[in-house]
Amino acid sequence: MTLRIEVGAADLGASRFAISPITQVVAALLVLSGRISTWTARPWAERNRGRLHAMCEAEPDLATLVSILRARGYNPDFIAPPPRGNTSTFAQDLAAVRETPAVRAHQEVMRVLEGREPPDGVARIFDSPDPMGRFTHALSLAWEEFVAPDWDRMRTILQRDLAHRADRLIAQGWDAVLSELAPTLRWHTQAGGAVMEVSGMPHERRLLRTGGILYLPNLFDALWVCLDEPWRNAVVYPADGAAALWPAAASHHPAAAHLVPLIGRSRALILTTMDGPVTTTQLTRALRMSLGAVGDHLGVLRTSGLVEGTRTGRAVVYRRTALGDALIKGPWAT
Repeated sequence: MTLRIEVGAADLGASRFAISPITQVVAALLVLSGRISTWTARPWAERNRGRLHAMCEAEPDLATLVSILRARGYNPDFIAPPPRGNTSTFAQDLAAVRETPAVRAHQEVMRVLEGREPPDGVARIFDSPDPMGRFTHALSLAWEEFVAPDWDRMRTILQRDLAHRADRLIAQGWDAVLSELAPTLRWHTQAGGAVMEVSGMPHERRLLRTGGILYLPNLFDALWVCLDEPWRNAVVYPADGAAALWPAAASHHPAAAHLVPLIGRSRALILTTMDGPVTTTQLTRALRMSLGAVGDHLGVLRTSGLVEGTRTGRAVVYRRTALGDALIKGPWAT
């Protein structure tokens, strides 16, 4: 399945990059609820997953908010409104949520539920005198617990990502910038514009409306494409350097110490890091190894049958094989 978006030449000039704090909150909730996975932030996710469960038990509105979020497909737009400038604060994002008409918010939630009977929590919120106040309170709880403590460092990494994209744009143009956003995103220049292809999304062809694309870096790995109002046309992509927020998960993997004598420390770290599809560039950033070294180690692991690679656009995406999984589990598996 592939989403194809046709982009006109004028839309390239109107496209921009921005930072959205509230998008990080939604991404964090999707990770902690298990709807999306992240290999770069795995230690953080493991540390906080139980905390989210406890908070949902104590705060039913937060549990309701989490229940209406989806990893794929449509999510309510009012929960994470697009930033009004290149950078917004969480307070500004939250104010935009607060301003949403309750009728529109209810329509968006029902769209997620696809006509099914809404859970009791949804009815409880929208039957109350101040439904938007309850949603903003739930978002505030998630922000204060899971994002605010690390926000200064998060914002620095997001700003560095934007600076990197700007440098690439000036030096090499849009092709170079967009071709490296994510392994599942491909960018093809054509006469009068370009075509953006996103694999793994429902098969659809869209003609971009005038106004360009809003690109938002995300610290939690996932790639989203938003095509509906108020987002209109937005791409949320994995931020460059996000792995620097947390220590590499592989260093704490129970199998790492047992694998080191067998295949060496670097290959053990690479193999244990692969909880999902990953590119050479992502491994380089996460493990702080050189691109050449990672490539050499992947070559050995691939020849040994422990990993396999599949070309996706300009990138090769690597995964552990069944043999690699068995080696990770080892005799200590229960």
